[in-house]
Amino acid sequence: MNAFFRALARAFMRLCFPSVKQLPTAQLAAWLGDATRPPPLLLDVRQPEEFAVSQLVGARRVDFSTNAAAVLANVPPDQPVVCYCAAGFRSSIMARRLALAGHVEVFNLEGAIFDWASEGRPLVNARGATREVHPFNWMGRLMLPRENCAQVSHLRH
Repeated sequence: MNAFFRALARAFMRLCFPSVKQLPTAQLAAWLGDATRPPPLLLDVRQPEEFAVSQLVGARRVDFSTNAAAVLANVPPDQPVVCYCAAGFRSSIMARRLALAGHVEVFNLEGAIFDWASEGRPLVNARGATREVHPFNWMGRLMLPRENCAQVSHLRH
């Protein structure tokens, strides 16, 4: 059932954001594992409490409300950028914002951290490796397998 809701979210993001380049999780994993390619800048567009539970290795958290110029400050124009959030909505908006600001190689991580974690790909937090992800809201609980769903006291409505 979790996979169904994640697939529905991926289809919704493609429908809502047709101009945003979507990067499947398997392709990002292959890219990160390829020493011959320069790694992308990973931008986590989630809230601080979500980021504290887990993030992709090497990701930098940016506030969703930050304008593109501030996000791209000190980022070389040819640096590939991959944005992600929980399911892909916030990161698709950020990816579109960065592309409209003129950054050429910018992607949204298709399926976002929910797919990444569900596929058993590496996540970290301040204590080291983890498998858990902040569910963000009640729908996130439907999208994440039980073993990946962090038990948090506060969820968004």
